[in-house]
Amino acid sequence: MENDKKIPSENDLNNQQESPAKSGIHVNLHIVLIAAIFLIAIISAYRLYKWNKGVPLDTDTSDVDTSQFDVEPLDMILPMDSSLLAGREDDGVTTILCLGNNPFTDDRSETGLASLITAKTGAVVYDCAFPNSSAACKYPVYNPEYTRDHFNLYYVTECFRNNEFTAIASIANDEPDPIYAETVEVMKTVDMDKVDVVLIMYDSTDYNQGTPSDNPDNPNDVTAFTGGLRTAINNIKNTWPYIRVFVMSPTYALYMDEDGKLHNGTTTDMGNGTLNHYVVKESDAAMDCGVSFIDNYFGTINEDNYKEYLSDHMHYNQAGREKLADRIADIINNRMSTVNSTTAE
Repeated sequence: MENDKKIPSENDLNNQQESPAKSGIHVNLHIVLIAAIFLIAIISAYRLYKWNKGVPLDTDTSDVDTSQFDVEPLDMILPMDSSLLAGREDDGVTTILCLGNNPFTDDRSETGLASLITAKTGAVVYDCAFPNSSAACKYPVYNPEYTRDHFNLYYVTECFRNNEFTAIASIANDEPDPIYAETVEVMKTVDMDKVDVVLIMYDSTDYNQGTPSDNPDNPNDVTAFTGGLRTAINNIKNTWPYIRVFVMSPTYALYMDEDGKLHNGTTTDMGNGTLNHYVVKESDAAMDCGVSFIDNYFGTINEDNYKEYLSDHMHYNQAGREKLADRIADIINNRMSTVNSTTAE
């Protein structure tokens, strides 16, 4: 019986010895493949995370010589269509109505902006600006719980259009600062039939307050910076077509946060764009309305020279008011032309 037992051949013995080794190699290859896939996935995820995170933008321009950059102001000075002056008697006196906020109201003396414009142009100038007011309204319709909307551009313009100053006078008398009531008294003396120019200038207040720069769905939304401008300008043009309207942009300014820290207006987005974004939108609004635009942001007081002309982060010192007055005086004295649109070329 023992002789009947099958004796393993040499090949069988070799196969039995090699089999465990081959099996081990097979398992190891799977592990290596899985590990490689896992490693590739980790590397890909890391690179995607790094790409999404981006690279911080260095906004420190203190070491940059900005004199090498040539920035063109966005000025757009339009001539008056002579047909709009038909039937209007020229009294020989240039009369300017100033609407806006702090650039005019910070100083109402002989060294103030309105007085400087008078001195440099010989014009009669009415300063009807209100401190800390804005181009935009807070509410789309009048809200009696927020009476200060009366001092914003749309409502001030409506006072002139309706020749009605009772409501704004009452609200101004409730203000602790007498300049509000004084401004209303000046408004009452303005004869709009004699006004030649309406000069509108608001500083960075709308930007500081986080007011929307515009409303793409409603260009005339008075709660947006450019919507308030558009509505007021169009109402002025429709009521007094013979009046030239000049929109003066804010100058460069800094934004002060609630902790008192200052931030560059050119790079700080308050949620509705940087300050220069507001200037570009304002330029677009002036173009849409067909009125002149004076770019103070790049053409008067800018990021390079603001320390010479600002008394703090946004208000002007005497040199700043002089520079603004020189800017508008040059246009009033030299660039108030007329054209005859009906003449065939």
